[in-house]
Amino acid sequence: MNDEYISLKQLAGELGMDRSHARRYVLNLVTPVKRRTPESGGQLTLTVSAQEAEFIRHTREEQGFLDSQKPVASETGFFYAIQLVPELAPGRIKLGFADGVELRLAQHRTSAPTARLLKSWPCRRAWERTAIDALSAIGGALVLNEVFEFEAIDELLRRGDEFFRLLPDPSTKTVLSPSSPHQRGGNTA
Repeated sequence: MNDEYISLKQLAGELGMDRSHARRYVLNLVTPVKRRTPESGGQLTLTVSAQEAEFIRHTREEQGFLDSQKPVASETGFFYAIQLVPELAPGRIKLGFADGVELRLAQHRTSAPTARLLKSWPCRRAWERTAIDALSAIGGALVLNEVFEFEAIDELLRRGDEFFRLLPDPSTKTVLSPSSPHQRGGNTA
């Protein structure tokens, strides 16, 4: 067995993906392992073996993503709650982020034709994992990936309204301090 590992952060950078998208992508292909790496400063980080990394690179290349001129995904979009099979399991809900909710619903309908959008909220891509954790904490039982079973759907939606009401407008940019190194010619002292 090869003991060489690569962090998802490093692999995401190599593939030109943001970390949250790379994480979701990789989880659909392999099972990463948490390890402490020098790059993570000794903190636990998700890693894949060198062989798995090569498989992921090959898969991305086969899908036409590597050396592509595709634009970078938008950082703002919507967080959604989609009821996957309302007639059979009304409490089975998919939580997630999408650039466009209608397109995402249409994608889910390829495997779940009766899926319906319960609610969506304006969201930043980086907030997705936190939003899933916050909303699923009120009685959501994980089925797989981002699919949960909820007893009280109305409570889930109420919690979503409360959660997103606390967050700023996702399109608002953070104001830089005059001493920020990100300012052109800014004072870094």
